[in-house]
Amino acid sequence: MKFKGFMVIAVLLILAWPGSGFAASVGDTSPEFVLKSLDGTEYRSDAIIGKKPLMLVFWATWCPNCKEEIPALKKIHADFGKQGLELIAVNVGMNDSAAKMKRYIEKYKITYPVAFDKGSEITKRFKVQGTPTVIILDKSGIVRYRSAVVPDDLEKHYENLAK
Repeated sequence: MKFKGFMVIAVLLILAWPGSGFAASVGDTSPEFVLKSLDGTEYRSDAIIGKKPLMLVFWATWCPNCKEEIPALKKIHADFGKQGLELIAVNVGMNDSAAKMKRYIEKYKITYPVAFDKGSEITKRFKVQGTPTVIILDKSGIVRYRSAVVPDDLEKHYENLAK
């Protein structure tokens, strides 16, 4: 009986370990998620995965490196959005607010979709520990890229992402 109790506790601890069971590395499958933009547009993993590749960019208004990535993200959105890439910038929700995010979007004239991760739920599912974090999923929902920088060679890999 003591052994069964120990096993139950051990399993619960493993499941409760930060980030267990969530996508973290290249080769992992994306967890399910639902994100909402400020205008109420809903982005659901089950509506994207299987249809097109996805780039998630986890960021914050207080992150100086995130600001530096904006021009590259605008270009990727303009160039690859036409080819089917879904790009969503996900504000991690830590030390931030939807109001700050709205002002930031207006100030930097951000043209790509932006969602606020209230409670950092999606951020945790993807084991994001710093900003920016860029995660690219292929059409089938497999993590193919994870880095703190936007890739500068996306055009070389896009065809494989869209298969």
